[in-house]
Amino acid sequence: MSNRQKSTIVVVGGGGAGATVVRRLSKKLDPQRHNLVLITSRNRFAYLPASLRLLVSRDTPIETVFMPYDKVFDKFPGQLKIGTVISVEENKRGGGGGGIAVLDGGEQVVYDVLVVATGSSWEGLVAFPDEESLYKEHVELWRNKFQKAENIVIVGGGAVGIETAGEIKDVYPNKPVTIVQGSKYLLNDIYPQKFRVDLERRLRLRGINIIFDDVIEGQPRVGADAPLKTRKGTPIECDLLVTARGAGPNTSLLRLLPSSPLTDRGYVKVLPTLQVQSHPSIFALGDIVDLPEAKQFAKTAGHATVVVTNILTFLKGEQPKEKCQAGKEIIIVSNGRNGGASYLGILWGLRFGDFLSKTVKSKDLMVGLARKGLGLPATI
Repeated sequence: MSNRQKSTIVVVGGGGAGATVVRRLSKKLDPQRHNLVLITSRNRFAYLPASLRLLVSRDTPIETVFMPYDKVFDKFPGQLKIGTVISVEENKRGGGGGGIAVLDGGEQVVYDVLVVATGSSWEGLVAFPDEESLYKEHVELWRNKFQKAENIVIVGGGAVGIETAGEIKDVYPNKPVTIVQGSKYLLNDIYPQKFRVDLERRLRLRGINIIFDDVIEGQPRVGADAPLKTRKGTPIECDLLVTARGAGPNTSLLRLLPSSPLTDRGYVKVLPTLQVQSHPSIFALGDIVDLPEAKQFAKTAGHATVVVTNILTFLKGEQPKEKCQAGKEIIIVSNGRNGGASYLGILWGLRFGDFLSKTVKSKDLMVGLARKGLGLPATI
């Protein structure tokens, strides 16, 4: 059967969500009847949960974050394209008839089914460039910044801000670190107050200062000749300002679709089947979907199960039926290599401290599991 007679599934985004879908589809699709294409802007998978340790600690190998796609298709003859999709155009006949994904270089990739797993748009610390030489420079730049800094201020008291502070204290225990958080507690109100207060206690025990209910506006210049002040006027000694604000969805590629599937904040409106509203041949998952749940790497496995099941049904000409169910909120926040706090939203809400958090996540940040998910050996 020629390529034009085969059904083509195109996955846009090679992060945790996209790579998981590709791995699972590779084991289900028939090479005689299907093409599978992964389009990603970087030639390496980026495992962001391990990135903060990489950026602070010179002892952390770059391979703990950036991993090859060599085994992502398993034995399926899939195609990896390096590029950025800038727009999606559906066939004019509509009715779920596929379309084209347009890359930044002008190339057009025809699809019968499109999976959008483009993840979040980050700024500052974890905004890694796509080119290998540039993201290596980015890592070295931040390592030098942390080494030279004398007073570090982190903007944002979410998981990224908290974990950054913990990594800094592991490597530079005597350097002053301050977190500025816009609300009255760390994290957000998806999690119970007792858990958020316990996290604060654990950070303060390591000498981390926290300023609540205040913000740092914009990207002010810092240094000895430019004292940093919060919106409320609180002065803070600072020669390194680290932005760890919440990331936004990377969904501009869908902005030109008719019957816009994007919310005012840029999230993708989806049906329970994770098909994009009014666009049945397009599926979306991961951080970009408009679902009432925390945006977490751990959510991708459940989303991928729904998407893969429904794609296989869709390819048969049948109506997808598998539905995404909001799961219980689970979070493990590391506090350096040897500590952290965990919350499991089951029963009455279970909270755990350093031992479980270290055992499950903090010690190695689950790098081995991430590698196995790509079909790679667990050890580097």
